[in-house]
Amino acid sequence: MLYRTRNPYFRMVDRLMQDARPYLGVRSEFANLPLGLALDVEETALDYTLRANLPGVKLDDIDVSIHEDVLTISGETTSAPQSEDGKWLIRERRAGKFSRSLRFPGIVDGDAVSASLEDGVLIISLPKAQAHTPRQIPVSAMGSAS
Repeated sequence: MLYRTRNPYFRMVDRLMQDARPYLGVRSEFANLPLGLALDVEETALDYTLRANLPGVKLDDIDVSIHEDVLTISGETTSAPQSEDGKWLIRERRAGKFSRSLRFPGIVDGDAVSASLEDGVLIISLPKAQAHTPRQIPVSAMGSAS
C-alpha cells in the first residue's frame, strides 16, 4: 500500500495559519486585541529621546512610569459611540487600552526623566546616569624625563 505524505513545509504553514486564525477571523475578534504603540527612540551620548504618536489621546489618559531602567507607557483611547439612527459604513480607528515597555541598554537617571505631549506626539527625554556617560580623562605628565 502506498501512502502519500505531505511536504513538511505545508504542515508548518498549516500550523501557522491555525495559530493565526483567531486574529484573521471576523472583525469583532480584533476588538479585544491589545493596541500596539509604535515609537522612535534616539540615543545620544547624554540621553535617550523617545517619540510616540498618540493622536487624539487626552493627557489624562496617558501614564508614563520608569522602574529599574524599564520605561512603561500606557493609556487608553476612546471612540465616538454610534448614533441611534445611524450605522457604521467604515470603522477603522481603534479604541481601547495600550501599553508598551522598554528596557534601555544604559542606566537612566530616573529622577531626571521628563515627558511632554505636543501636537499628538509624546516626547520623553531620558538622561543617562552621569556615572555611565562617556567622558574624556586628561593625562598629565609626572616629573621630568631625562
